[in-house]
Amino acid sequence: MTQKSELSEEAMKLLKKLENKPAAEIMNSEALRVVRAAWPEAFHVSSPKPLKVGIHKDMESEGLIPPHIISTALNFFTTLERYLEAVKPGAARINLSGQTAGRVRLREAVDAEIKLYRQSEAHTRGRTRVVINRIKLLSVKKAS
Repeated sequence: MTQKSELSEEAMKLLKKLENKPAAEIMNSEALRVVRAAWPEAFHVSSPKPLKVGIHKDMESEGLIPPHIISTALNFFTTLERYLEAVKPGAARINLSGQTAGRVRLREAVDAEIKLYRQSEAHTRGRTRVVINRIKLLSVKKAS
């Protein structure tokens, strides 16, 4: 597994800066940047894969990053639209080294779809939503 000495110099500086901050003051992107530096195989923002259930325990057991930073990063990463779109029934979940570690269950995929819908709901209020097969269309709300 990864050793603390293997973190990049930039990640070590950022981690040192974040370790002294209260959890409420840590920016999501800062926390995720540190986590990505520690486990690059598991945290691909451009093409995320569902993470192993309980991966936070594995991360904490390695002792690289304080639990409050791990929590902030995971909460941010797992609510990204791309991540939620990857959570499909039967999709492979991955561990910290990017290896398959289980499969997404139907209920988990349904929960991800609900989260996606709720995230988009605020942006689509007042617009007409039309779904044709799997294509979602929104009307454009013209300014008066």
